[in-house]
Amino acid sequence: MPRFESEKLQETLLDLLRSNERERQLRDENAAILAGISAMAGANNKRQVFNSLLSVLRKYIGFENAIVLTREDESSPLLELVSTCPVFQSSVWDVSSTFIRCMNGESIVLFSPSRVEEFSMRSTEQMMYCQSALLTGVKVSTGDALLIFIHSDKGQFTPHCRRVLDRFRPLLERAIIDIDYRERLQSLVAARTQELTYSQQRFKDFANTVGDWFWEIDTDYIFTYISAPELAGHIVDNENILDIFGDQEEVRQLLLTKLCSQEPFEDVEWQLPESEGGLWISISGTAYFNKKGKLLGYRGTAKNITSRKQRLFDLLEARKQAESANKAKSQFLAMMSHEIRTPLNGVLGLMDTLADSGLDNEQKTWLNQMDQSAQLLLTIINDILDLSRIESGNFELYHSKMRIQDSIDLVVSQLKEQAIIKNIDLTANIDDSVPEFIHGDKNRIAQIMFNLVGNAIKFTNDGAVHILAKATDGQIQVSVTDTGIGIAKEAQKNLFNPFIQADCSITRRYGGTGLGLAISQHLITKMRGEITLESELGVGSCFTMILPCLNCNTEFSKQQEEIYPASDHELNILLAEDSQTNQLVAKLMLEKRGHKVQIANNGDEAIVMYEKKPESYDIVLMDISMPVLDGLQATQILRERGYDIPIIALTANAMDSDKVLCEDAGMNDFLAKPIQVSELEMILRKYQFITQVVS
Repeated sequence: MPRFESEKLQETLLDLLRSNERERQLRDENAAILAGISAMAGANNKRQVFNSLLSVLRKYIGFENAIVLTREDESSPLLELVSTCPVFQSSVWDVSSTFIRCMNGESIVLFSPSRVEEFSMRSTEQMMYCQSALLTGVKVSTGDALLIFIHSDKGQFTPHCRRVLDRFRPLLERAIIDIDYRERLQSLVAARTQELTYSQQRFKDFANTVGDWFWEIDTDYIFTYISAPELAGHIVDNENILDIFGDQEEVRQLLLTKLCSQEPFEDVEWQLPESEGGLWISISGTAYFNKKGKLLGYRGTAKNITSRKQRLFDLLEARKQAESANKAKSQFLAMMSHEIRTPLNGVLGLMDTLADSGLDNEQKTWLNQMDQSAQLLLTIINDILDLSRIESGNFELYHSKMRIQDSIDLVVSQLKEQAIIKNIDLTANIDDSVPEFIHGDKNRIAQIMFNLVGNAIKFTNDGAVHILAKATDGQIQVSVTDTGIGIAKEAQKNLFNPFIQADCSITRRYGGTGLGLAISQHLITKMRGEITLESELGVGSCFTMILPCLNCNTEFSKQQEEIYPASDHELNILLAEDSQTNQLVAKLMLEKRGHKVQIANNGDEAIVMYEKKPESYDIVLMDISMPVLDGLQATQILRERGYDIPIIALTANAMDSDKVLCEDAGMNDFLAKPIQVSELEMILRKYQFITQVVS
């Protein structure tokens, strides 16, 4: 036990001794008080004193009820001390001129109390008992006192009653002083008794929390005191404290080291054998010395900490289960991504092919609506996957050199048509303070802006949406201001929570999952930025994305993005794909663009076909998830055998981590399912240019 804890324990013991002494004194005082009360007209309490007084006065004054009011100082109201009528218990009376006259020694008869200010503020129920009143006051040691006699009938008190009070004033004063004294004495006894009880309970609490077991040993580690020989079911029958640990040599050596240091120590943990329940014990202690500083031994406590250990074990188990569940969730989402994107690839691909099959205008309208619905489904899938990866921590940003101008232009071009349809003016302005190049994740920054601008257009029925980018104080601020429906103050606090929108009716009227802002908030936080909101219901909103400004103008050379010219060069493509629907879709999309396609049903078949005629193929489109041999394994085998043909990953697993796996396997590019026409044409144009240059 640390020295200060030992001293505190000794002080607590002294407090207990003092409390016992105070209790004895209080008992003596209470006996004296009771003797004094017995000597006072044989009354045992203030009620008996009061009733004794009233029994004398009833012979001369005809009253129904009586009340004694007191106060401690002249600025306070009068409080009920004792009364014969329950409706006046704990009542409070304001003091005015009539009460002041009485407390100065005058006796007053009231024939109509309701006209007196002090009575006019009483309740209707109380005034039923106060149709006539007789008042007088006395001085007590602690302040003022007022005695009121009341009757429910008018005219019950006469000047004769007032003279009776004057003749009996010494008795009145003695009785009221006695009642006041008894009241205060009773309060004092109750307060001191409560103090003693609290002191005793405090000591018990200290003793219970210090430890389950007290011990003391000498300089040879021999026990000189044990509070109880049994600790958590373990019988301590050893003379030396170091022998109680059985064969747990590590614990013995640890405690010996602590004792030899003569420094206070805490929580040397020791587990009982399984035969004794396997409970955990924590030992704490400190050295103690005589007045000359000579070491006399050690004192301390031992405490059963099994429940604490069990809680820690449960927490560790819960964490493992949570991590396992999180991993399972990620695997499930990856699987669901593949399973949903694969058929969706067929839907979008066939719709693209169907669009060029000679449809009439009405059929093209239907097809366009189908395409929009499919694209919306794809957006929802991406949102759910993004949010899940961010919340599980399975998410990384990919920083590179980028231009804010490009991200804003991309968002405006993508959403311009939506704004035109709603007759909304969509504009953007880039301040000169914004550096041309910064360091950031351009895809995620564009995603945040797409969410903010998309929401602004969605919730604006007329007016404008304006984008403004500027740099200030080492930060880039991109604000999106609209003249839309606005957001109520009480709804703004939940706006960035997943699946929550400002109003449940918003979902029905405008649609959406409610994930866009939640994802944007997660992304911006990971970028060490923030999103702020200013909005007024019915006026509009302004969302501002604030990012650290990492200027790349001097850190990186200005390299233009690779732009490949359009080409009629025909590519010979080996397509490795196990789904017959996706085989059909990919083949139609590629042949439509003038290329030749050979199909392999799995990775093993693709290797065989390529090795037979390697010169017959310009590129390989390799699906990742295939039976027999998947795309990653097939790519690794081709690279190990020395083939350097461009291999493009074709997969429904569209996470960034999947791109890394593809790159590690030796793939050159990545094409996500469902295949987007713009992305496909970009990939084809790139390898048309490369193969044409090589040839």
